[in-house]
Amino acid sequence: MVEKIAACLANADGGEFAVGVEPKTPKGGTPIDRWAGFASIEDGNFIQQSLVNLVSPSVPYSIDWLEIDGEEHRGLVALVGIYKSVQVHRTSRSEVWARRGAQCLQVTGHAITDLTLSKGTASYEDQVLDRYSREELANEPELAFLLGAISPKTDPQSFVRKQRLLDREHEHATVAAAVLFAEEPPTVIPKKCAVKVARYETSDPVPTRDHLRGTPATHEGPARQVINSTLEEVRTILESLTIMEPDGTFAPARYPPEALKEIIVNAVIHRDYNISDDILISVFDNRVEVRSPGKLPGHITIENILDERFSRNPTIVRLLNRFPDPPNKDIGEGLNTVFAKMLEAKLSKPKIVVERDAVTVVLGHTPVARPQEIVLEYLDTHAEITNRVGRQICNISSESVMHKVFTSLAATGRLERVPGKAGNKAAWRRTAGSMPEVGEQNAEVSEGQTSLF
Repeated sequence: MVEKIAACLANADGGEFAVGVEPKTPKGGTPIDRWAGFASIEDGNFIQQSLVNLVSPSVPYSIDWLEIDGEEHRGLVALVGIYKSVQVHRTSRSEVWARRGAQCLQVTGHAITDLTLSKGTASYEDQVLDRYSREELANEPELAFLLGAISPKTDPQSFVRKQRLLDREHEHATVAAAVLFAEEPPTVIPKKCAVKVARYETSDPVPTRDHLRGTPATHEGPARQVINSTLEEVRTILESLTIMEPDGTFAPARYPPEALKEIIVNAVIHRDYNISDDILISVFDNRVEVRSPGKLPGHITIENILDERFSRNPTIVRLLNRFPDPPNKDIGEGLNTVFAKMLEAKLSKPKIVVERDAVTVVLGHTPVARPQEIVLEYLDTHAEITNRVGRQICNISSESVMHKVFTSLAATGRLERVPGKAGNKAAWRRTAGSMPEVGEQNAEVSEGQTSLF
C-alpha cells in the first residue's frame, strides 16, 4: 500500500500521507484512539524500503516521525512527504497509479504516454506527423525567412535534418516543425493549437455569454507570426479600453507591454500541444487573462516558478530564439520580467491559477496602493465619492467590501456621509479637519509610467 500511494502522489503533484493512523475511529473510542504508532523508528524501516526499493524509479520523499505529547505510549507515526517528480513511477508489479481528485486510479495504455508527456519526461513536440512531409516543410515560407537570416547559410533539407525536425525512417516532420513553420498548423497537427482572443465587457469574476463582445478572433500560423498578430489584436482592444484613475480622470488601460508580451509568448512556446485546445486570451474591463493548455511542466510548481526553469518544448524555444528580433530571449527570465514590470507600473502582481489541464495567468489593473489611499487621493480633487466610483478606481467588485473601506476611513475621522443622500445615491466626503491644504493636492507622477505599447 505504501508503494502504491507514493507512486500515485509522485505521478501527480506530490502530497503527504501518514503511516500509523487507523482510517476510522474504533467503536466506542475517540479520535485519538486512531493513533496506532510504531514502538520505534526501526519498526517503520519498511516504509523507506518501499519508497526506495519497490517503486521504480524511487520517489523523492521525506519522512517526519510524530508522537503525541503526554501520550508517548501510543507510539510514533510516520508522516511521509512525496514530491512532484518529472518521471513516471511504477510499483513493484509494474503498475502506474496517479491521483485524480481524492482517488488513486490506475493508469494504462495511452494514458501512460499522456502522463509521460505532461510531466515533461518526453515532449509532444517530438511526435512525428504522418501527413507533414519533408518536402512540405522544406518549402515553407517561414522556414525560408529564418534561413535567410541565420549564418552560416544552409539549405532547408540539411537544416531540418540537422535540427532533428524529421524522423529518420520516413522523413516525416515533427510537431515542433509544424508549430514553428507550417502556414496552417491545425491542418497537420491532429490537435487544436490556435490562439483565440475574446473581449468581455465586464469586470465580473465569472463572465456570461452576454458579456462577450463580438466573435473571438482566431490566430493561426507559424509561432512567430501568431505571437505578433495576437499582440497586435490585444493592443487594439486595450487602446479602446479606459480605466478611471485615482484622480477621477479616465485614461487608456496601461498594462506594461513587456508583461503582456512575455505572458503571450510563454503561452505559445510552453503550452502542452498534446492537449487539443486553443490558448484563450480574455480581455476584461479590469484584467487580462491568458489561459494556456497543460499543467506546469516537470518539477515546476507555483512556489518555485520564478526560481526554477523547465521547458516542455525545448526545440520550439531554441529555434524560435534564432529568428531575427526573436519574441523569446531564452534566458529563463520571462515570468520574472512580468512580475517586475507590473510592479514598476504600480499594479498588483500577476495571479497564476493552476487547473487540471491548464494554467491561467491574470494581469489585473489593480493599483498597488491601499484602497483607503486611493479614495483619499480621489477626494483631493472631488467633493464626494460614491460606492460605484470607489469600486471603479480601486478595482473592487463587491459593494460591501467598498463600503467597509469608507467606514474604516470614517472611523479614523477622515470621511463622513454626505447628508441627504441615501440608497444608490449615497456618497462620502472628507471631514472638515481632513481637507488638504491649497497646493497640497497630489500631482500626477509621470516619471516611470509605462505606455501601452
